[in-house]
Amino acid sequence: MVRALDTAGTAEALDRYRERAGRTLAGSVVALVGGVVVGILPGPAWTGDVVAWAVCLGVVFACVGAGALVTARRMRVVLAAGEWSAHAAVPVARRLHSPAVVLSSPATGALWPLTVVAVRWRQDAARPGPDGVLWWCGDPRTGGVLTRPHGGELFWAKPVRGGGARRRVVGRAEERGLPTAVAPSGPRPAADPQSTAGPEPAAGPQPATGPQSDSAGTAPPAKPRRPGRWRWLVLASVLVLAPAVPWGLASVDDPQIDLTVLSEEPGGECVVRWKDPWDGREHTGPFRCDPDRDPLLAKWETAFVVSYGPWKGELYGWVDDEPHGSPAQDVTAALATGGALGLLVGLVGGGVSLRRRGRGGPVRVPAAATPVGTAPAPTYERLAALAGRQPAPGVRGPEADVRSVPWWRVRGLRRISGLSEVLVTTGCCAFAGGLLLLPLEGFERVSLLGLGGVSLLLLALWTFRFLTGGAGAARLLARAATAPVPVVRRYALLHDPRDDAPVLVLFPAHGGPEDLPEAVLPLVPPGPQKKPRLGLPPSPTGTAELRGWLDRTDDGQPVVVAWIDDRPLWPAGPYRETGTTEATSLLTRLAPPPLPDPQTLP
Repeated sequence: MVRALDTAGTAEALDRYRERAGRTLAGSVVALVGGVVVGILPGPAWTGDVVAWAVCLGVVFACVGAGALVTARRMRVVLAAGEWSAHAAVPVARRLHSPAVVLSSPATGALWPLTVVAVRWRQDAARPGPDGVLWWCGDPRTGGVLTRPHGGELFWAKPVRGGGARRRVVGRAEERGLPTAVAPSGPRPAADPQSTAGPEPAAGPQPATGPQSDSAGTAPPAKPRRPGRWRWLVLASVLVLAPAVPWGLASVDDPQIDLTVLSEEPGGECVVRWKDPWDGREHTGPFRCDPDRDPLLAKWETAFVVSYGPWKGELYGWVDDEPHGSPAQDVTAALATGGALGLLVGLVGGGVSLRRRGRGGPVRVPAAATPVGTAPAPTYERLAALAGRQPAPGVRGPEADVRSVPWWRVRGLRRISGLSEVLVTTGCCAFAGGLLLLPLEGFERVSLLGLGGVSLLLLALWTFRFLTGGAGAARLLARAATAPVPVVRRYALLHDPRDDAPVLVLFPAHGGPEDLPEAVLPLVPPGPQKKPRLGLPPSPTGTAELRGWLDRTDDGQPVVVAWIDDRPLWPAGPYRETGTTEATSLLTRLAPPPLPDPQTLP
């Protein structure tokens, strides 16, 4: 069995996932520490709002980062115990829920409805590529890892909850023809038991357990560990400290007011009247007065008013150095003490655990030791078949014709040059500057100053990029797009599985299905960020006119713009002929060789 963790690119993708989780957790620590520092330092009254926002952001980032670290640990356990298997897949969008992916079992044809666990801006990377294939490692009854073939990002997927929801998701996948999809080439599990799409998720490839070793010196898979207790202790401590820190800082500014004693019992129990320090309304209520105060002050007493939390407006004071009245002080002190102790114990314990794990961790087999199948030749027939599997890109309104207008009026060239960002940040600066002319004070004015400062910084960065490279690149592409003599080539439009960027694979204009590619031309996605494929040619194969050839990049590659259906497709890089390292690597990703069946390995 070839462990999934030992497959080329898997360990690196898992490391990138852990690094993102670590950066998110570090951002939460920065936000919390920054909020505490701002609260401790003397400042105006609006610093309390800054502290509250910083603590809230810190808590949110801490939850996201800690959850991602837990998911990364679960991924490592599954990948170290199981193997990859290739499945035909169909994405299913759901309202008010995370998107789902339905996998087809290569052995039985049963369908596995799974929910992708990812933040919104990473969910598109979990969709199948143009070949409609995803790799899976895990058990569909409990969860597992999804990725695109050969080097994609890793995603945790779990079974769709609810029998009705599973049936609806599977029904939508059946409408798109998933049961009749051809079984994809790629790794197959050693066992693929019968599974169904009924009320319970199907039983899929069972993770292999137990020691494994081979002649190449593969180390035994890591023994599954129990979920880390220290990270949960740290997370719980952060959640406990989240309200305690701003409450403790706010208690320093609790206002002291005068009370009018209406009646008093011999033990010091009083009924007092006081004026609210915020809205000026009068209140009457019980309070414990100091029985030993001077008789001249019999009708007068002092107290503090809580200015935070659910106890805001309650009275408290001290008699014989003992607090009485509102429990706000005691609750805040208990939360701060418990959270600080829990955070200290969790950090120390987690550090010791990581140190021990680092000493005794499993040995990773180099990616080069993974056996790979023989790659079929990337002929026009094969790449055209792969291109034909991808969904229709959708239609987008035409942009201005670069042959008759200046380049800065062309939508695609504005985005390539960075002019769009310059215009947006200029508008933000003007908006913030206009609001600063209004008579605003306090936190509102500070917020606008912060918005204006960030906008100015972004404007400076985008203007520098525009002046030093963006404008020149746009003019260069405009000159190439309007070159007089075109060169006609056949093309197959594919998408890079790493980032889903479109790529034109170019073939001789006159030839047969066995022709090999002449070059590759990476493209800039013409659509918006949420729908980047909008505006691509409706046909994944055909003929293109290549214009340019006059200018070259620093490494000697020509600058070429492809025209298809009388519309330009702006390149993201130079025209690269086959035989170069970059072109070979890109072709390998676009038409990867299948991995051998694990049952046939020695």
